[in-house]
Amino acid sequence: MEEKTYEFYKAFYDENRISLLQYESLRKYFLKMVTDILGEDYYNYAMDVYDCDKVCCEDITRKSKESFWRNIFRR
Repeated sequence: MEEKTYEFYKAFYDENRISLLQYESLRKYFLKMVTDILGEDYYNYAMDVYDCDKVCCEDITRKSKESFWRNIFRR
């Protein structure tokens, strides 16, 4: 296996800078949304970040549907 050099990582960053910044922004606002909707103490038992994101999205969808119907029946 070839050892990665500083130049390799610098070139990778330079080539992917915009994508990395977009990903960082998306993660930041996704985690804020999870906190805002599901609470500061929200936790799920998914085993990796991909499954965790999937479960978070399912929980956000479920919670938003519950809130929608709760608001409908209050009227």
